[in-house]
Amino acid sequence: MGPIGFPTPRPAQLRRFSRVFYGAGLRMQKALSEFVREGGRPDQLVMLEHDAVFTLGRNATRADILVAPDFLDANGVSVHETDRGGEVTYHGPGQIVVYPICNLTGGREDVGRLVRGLEEAMIRTAADFGVVADRFKGAPGIWVETSRGLEKLGAVGLHLSRWITTHGIAFNVDPYLPHFRWIVPCGFTDKGVCSLRSLLGDACPSFETAMDHLQRHLCEVLALDLQPAAAPSRSVGALTWRQGASGPEILMMLRQPLHGRWWSSVTGMVEPGESLETTCRRELMEEAGIAPMRLEPLELAHSFWVDPAIVRFPDPEPRFNTETCFHAEVAADAAVSLGLEEHETFRWCAPAEALELMRWEGAKAALRALAVKKRWILDKAASEV
Repeated sequence: MGPIGFPTPRPAQLRRFSRVFYGAGLRMQKALSEFVREGGRPDQLVMLEHDAVFTLGRNATRADILVAPDFLDANGVSVHETDRGGEVTYHGPGQIVVYPICNLTGGREDVGRLVRGLEEAMIRTAADFGVVADRFKGAPGIWVETSRGLEKLGAVGLHLSRWITTHGIAFNVDPYLPHFRWIVPCGFTDKGVCSLRSLLGDACPSFETAMDHLQRHLCEVLALDLQPAAAPSRSVGALTWRQGASGPEILMMLRQPLHGRWWSSVTGMVEPGESLETTCRRELMEEAGIAPMRLEPLELAHSFWVDPAIVRFPDPEPRFNTETCFHAEVAADAAVSLGLEEHETFRWCAPAEALELMRWEGAKAALRALAVKKRWILDKAASEV
């Protein structure tokens, strides 16, 4: 086995997020890879948690997913094709995903060394909690000998383009392991998947504690000299709805061309000193001229990269935002007074129609969460019967 990690310190910025929807994660990686491509900029270490998703690597086919698409839809699992190496794998809540976006030019042109360093950081993290993990020849990632046989604790899958790396590792703290049985994980039919929870039971560390340990070992093994990074801005999404004559209706507003021209419900940035609820109420009044009868959190927050093409003052480094989602019920006869600075028109839609109009993963997830809460039907064909 060759050298592990890199011996010479290199500047890097750490960006830790909670939930990131997978499509947003792909856009995040693309933006950061373009950022580090210019010489002299720090590498990027991104740590996050994804929604439930199966990702197909370059060597995977749809046959590696063992259940039907309708079954996946019903269980809230999406599917994405990617440009990373490997076969099919699963990401979901309870799993730490790390994207090392590194520029390997300038004497570090050794992707094998990076892979071994990523594996070593996971091995050391497992050891911190009393779990003995190791490499398995011919299979990237880290493995544990259990009473059930050899099981994978952490996966590795990278993409390399002109010595810029994307994708990375997935370390299982406490994901929903039955999801792995719906695929042929990493192409292995004779080996299982484990987690710190399945190995340690009640002694399993918290997600944040495990992430702290993994972060420390990654910085040690990859010789990352962490530099300051701008904190994400904060926003709210206030999914606004009313009880119409034929059922629930969602307020959808079309943004002006300068603001991206997509359909959304009420959203807005948190001002200094504001609480999230105060921001929701202010934005409801500014954007739609209405006050809610009821405003409640949806227990959903997610982070994403902000496209500089839709902001007035682009930052010198990529900008990120964390949005917290609420739902706001308004009176059935509430009159919308549109703020034309941001939106050009509006309409009240059945939930299924609103879902089709929505562009971004976070808005769709908020509507699905509200539909579950209220027992609404989101299937358009079923709702038209």
